[in-house]
Amino acid sequence: MTHIPYLQITAKDNFDFGFQIGKQLSQQIKKRIRDNKTMYHEKQMKNFSDLIKTSQNFLQDIKKYYPKLLQELEGTAAGAQANFDDLLVLMCEEELLDFRIPHCTNIALQTKNSALLGHNEDWSPAYKNNGLFVVKGQIKQHKFLALSYIGSLAGTSSGLNEYFCYTANSMDCGRFRFGVPVKFQLRALLDVTTESEAVRVDLKDSSIASNMIYVWRDSKILDIEDYFGHHEKFCGNKFLIHTNHPVLKQDRTKENTKAESVRRYDQAKKILETRKKYDLATLKNILCDHKVGICAHLNKVHPRYGITIASIIMDPKNKTIEVAWANPCRNKYTKYKL
Repeated sequence: MTHIPYLQITAKDNFDFGFQIGKQLSQQIKKRIRDNKTMYHEKQMKNFSDLIKTSQNFLQDIKKYYPKLLQELEGTAAGAQANFDDLLVLMCEEELLDFRIPHCTNIALQTKNSALLGHNEDWSPAYKNNGLFVVKGQIKQHKFLALSYIGSLAGTSSGLNEYFCYTANSMDCGRFRFGVPVKFQLRALLDVTTESEAVRVDLKDSSIASNMIYVWRDSKILDIEDYFGHHEKFCGNKFLIHTNHPVLKQDRTKENTKAESVRRYDQAKKILETRKKYDLATLKNILCDHKVGICAHLNKVHPRYGITIASIIMDPKNKTIEVAWANPCRNKYTKYKL
């Protein structure tokens, strides 16, 4: 599959929404499960049955905070005629498996007329094909657009609703605690309408360290690092950048701050600091940059490194998302409007 499927779904409730996704992507979801079972065993020597058993420990907090999203995942399983336990493992992938691969660059820009949020989704090469889908969804009166992982809930990469947009970076993937898996938090953000709600969702019983960047329709930009026991908020007048290490130097360690993440951060900052004005072209230029791997291709020296499986640009003021399959240097962006 050398493209990203696009779905349009109107649903009466969360279960119905998940069911329609599962039904429309049934074959892709089943293939994703089969491929992941093989990949987890080959790369991590993890038996899927053991991962299922461990993932059950997250259910208590998911039921406590997001019972409707659990119903949505149950609906996806029913629609796809897939095993719910298998999908729960995919939803807990970042907590259960330590891929140790560089991934994801986020950039929020204040432009002349609005603010934009750009994101390169970098992950295992196994996800380049049959890895993602775009969904334009409506549950009752609530509408949203999202880039999502196949076999996972909507918005598990990036999302936009009528009020704001968001995307994320992982940090220190070698550590986790039982709580709310980050993919459930990402889906929950699609239902948020205010900044205070977004912060609550972001910090609610998090299972891993992560970072979120937000852009509101009034052009405000915000970055929140949630890092095991404390969090930091960064507001930007012109731009915000995040890769996969803590921005604050006092939070950095040898384990959570890799040189390649620092290089991507510094390169994006260097480009922005030399520009007098910021616009869509500026953002696309950075997302296509190869000097330090912001646009990441297969690395023959480091085959475990991630590659860019999609690039996304969101404009909450105009309620649009542009998505490019795989590397944006080679593929055109397709625009979707809420």
